[in-house]
Amino acid sequence: MPKKINIVLSDKAVRELESLKEKLGLPSIAETVRGSISIAKFLEMEKEQGNEVILRNKRTNKERVLVTLK
Repeated sequence: MPKKINIVLSDKAVRELESLKEKLGLPSIAETVRGSISIAKFLEMEKEQGNEVILRNKRTNKERVLVTLK
């Protein structure tokens, strides 16, 4: 069952969430947070399985490993 929570964010974090919401065309901040949680969960699952997530620049083919929160 969904649970409503209240969190306190810095002004900068709120601006970043609002910017991300607009860039992604999402209907709400809540959807933006849910999407961010899903991505963080996916990245952490990959890390737990011993995998790396690699970002490749299409123009230069330069690669770098994405570092997760923990």
